[in-house]
Amino acid sequence: MKYFFALGLMAIFSTAQADAVGADDPLLRGTIYVDIARAGDRVVAVGDRGHIVYSDDEGKTWRQGETPTRVLLTSVCFSDAQHGWAVGHDAVVLGTRDGGQTWAKQYSDEIIVDAMDDDDEYYDDDDYYDDDLYGDDLFGDAGPIDTSGAPLLDVWCDTPDRAVAVGGYGYLVETTDGGDSWERLSGRLPDDEGWHLYAIAPLDGEPNTLIIAGERGTLFRSRDRGQEWERLESPYHGTFFGITSSDSRTLLVHGLQGNVWLSRDRGDSWQRVSSGVRSGVNDGAVLADGTIVLVGNAGAMLTSRDQGAMLSLRFLSGRQTVSAVLARKGGGVIIAGAGGLRVLEDVR
Repeated sequence: MKYFFALGLMAIFSTAQADAVGADDPLLRGTIYVDIARAGDRVVAVGDRGHIVYSDDEGKTWRQGETPTRVLLTSVCFSDAQHGWAVGHDAVVLGTRDGGQTWAKQYSDEIIVDAMDDDDEYYDDDDYYDDDLYGDDLFGDAGPIDTSGAPLLDVWCDTPDRAVAVGGYGYLVETTDGGDSWERLSGRLPDDEGWHLYAIAPLDGEPNTLIIAGERGTLFRSRDRGQEWERLESPYHGTFFGITSSDSRTLLVHGLQGNVWLSRDRGDSWQRVSSGVRSGVNDGAVLADGTIVLVGNAGAMLTSRDQGAMLSLRFLSGRQTVSAVLARKGGGVIIAGAGGLRVLEDVR
């Protein structure tokens, strides 16, 4: 769910805001938000300039959390009402133990560029990932590619002690002690190419089975909560941005150029689902009545009431890109993206 905002925005520090603000406040409508998650009865959203906001009334009003970073945050996950993680650029990981009100930096992998001598050659940002710059350090114990400075793009958590984050160039890190320490485990994946990993998610109702999706049709599956991974045969060789699961066997993977693919057997086989769009499909949610809602670029919203076999398309007013969607209690959804945060009570 993170492609649209994966490649670098400059930022400033976030500051706490004590008073709740409504949906039209610049904090919400003037900021890009990239992901949303539920922390018990609370909703938490993360995005540009290190912003984290939370709502205790299903998106009607919001308060701003205290964050120690200025980087773009791309994903957020909560294991319960209090314990959660947010990840973003420079492989930054933030942790919270109070439901998203305050956050502490637990991990980062920022590139530090020393002052150059007159004889040093200048490299721009695109050169940081050129193989020639890494030389003998390209292959190492942490994985096949030096991922320094790469963004983390998604995070999954299942207990207050354990979370796994994935990102650019095959980046994978894990904590098993609540974030006190993080271990790089990119070498655990059967991924010598180091393609970007955009999403990690469990099958609904089967938390032991995890799926990772990413660049060049990358698909991995773990049947033991991420201890061992196998590569799945991919039906598509473009980029997947998101994973949406509606039951213990059914999942959708979606990404570039309107590609949506459906599996009824945990990823062993796939069939293409017509989306009606040629732009990216970024994220999805499953409502209480089983309706699947997918969102994407240009304000595309796709809905399915038959477990993903058919999709109905409409475009949101303004056609701004939507990067994330979350089901609301009581009906409707909250969406995040280029237009900030919005509540949609009608998803037909």
